[in-house]
Amino acid sequence: MKEEKVDRRIKRTKTMMRDALMDLMDEMSFGEITAKDITSRADLNRATFYLHYNNVFELLDELENEVAAEFSQMLDKVEVKQGEDWEYPMIGQICSYIVENQRLCRCLLLNPRSGRFARKLTEIMKRKGMQVKEEMGLEFDPNKEEYIHQFIACGAMGMVKQWLLEGMPMSKEEMTDLAMVLIRPIFNILLP
Repeated sequence: MKEEKVDRRIKRTKTMMRDALMDLMDEMSFGEITAKDITSRADLNRATFYLHYNNVFELLDELENEVAAEFSQMLDKVEVKQGEDWEYPMIGQICSYIVENQRLCRCLLLNPRSGRFARKLTEIMKRKGMQVKEEMGLEFDPNKEEYIHQFIACGAMGMVKQWLLEGMPMSKEEMTDLAMVLIRPIFNILLP
């Protein structure tokens, strides 16, 4: 019982620090944020921060890795079946996640260090593309395959960043529909 209480306390402390980091990222550049800023905002002792992290970059990395893992799990749950509509539900799930986690996505994708996080997500999308290829028994020209994956993943990432930058003026349904209009021709070329 005592271990559960400690685990809950640690989880609560880390959540407070993450929330403080996101608050600060809304107000200033990530490069300006210090451990002192985070602990002041979270009303924690600075020693508490260093008990869990060596620096602010580690806190951001942990947050990025957790979101990347959630994103990967979400895509892994999508069943790809030839002749069935699997693309729209997958894109809809991604858009729903972004809507439900706007603040988090904005902090992770629109900060100057977002290139690293975007690459993590791009790799996850690329793995899903490889899975689709394998499950459907598709053959791509090996000289062009990486270009295809990068085009889809980077295009999708660009759309998401623009959507967040503009304050998400389109609903998740409108965004899903737009993504499908843009991606469907590519899928039609790739999926016989």
